[in-house]
Amino acid sequence: MKIFFKSLNILNEEELNQVENLCSIRFVKKGGYLIKEGSISKEIFLIKKGALRLFYTNSAGNEITSCLAFDNEMISAYASFITESQTEENIQAVSDSEIVLLKKHDLDFLYKQGTVWQKVGRIIAEMHYIELTKKIVSFQKDTAKERYNQLLQKHPEYIQVIPQHQLASLLGITPRHLSRLKKEVCK
Repeated sequence: MKIFFKSLNILNEEELNQVENLCSIRFVKKGGYLIKEGSISKEIFLIKKGALRLFYTNSAGNEITSCLAFDNEMISAYASFITESQTEENIQAVSDSEIVLLKKHDLDFLYKQGTVWQKVGRIIAEMHYIELTKKIVSFQKDTAKERYNQLLQKHPEYIQVIPQHQLASLLGITPRHLSRLKKEVCK
């Protein structure tokens, strides 16, 4: 997580070491959960290696994948994390993953250390907001094929790992439509 915080270009070496000392590592096997619906999110996660998906279950009992995150990306059930209320989301490993985590109470402790840490918190919130906005705009503006191509360009190594029904759900299409898209792209 030190590399992530260092990339923000606002923390000195002492502050970077402070956050690194508060972080811990967790290994999650493919299919394992970091958080389940109904629980309260008390951690934010940075993927050191692997892939995670954030999903919820709709009223018909179908799993809807709303986010995939890969190496060096952050993921959390952020609304639950900041409100300390039950989440409707699940975070599950798509592949064996190594995760760096920071607990909410440790982040709150850092916020009390001064304005630089409050700025870090604002940046994290802004990052989550930007990703959410990009996703909404993409669903309203881009075709499923364009969304698939964007994912393929960013993370081609994971396209083979992610089950087709989860990938189709992320793109907002059926697995059958995804099969057709894959055939078009391969031509």
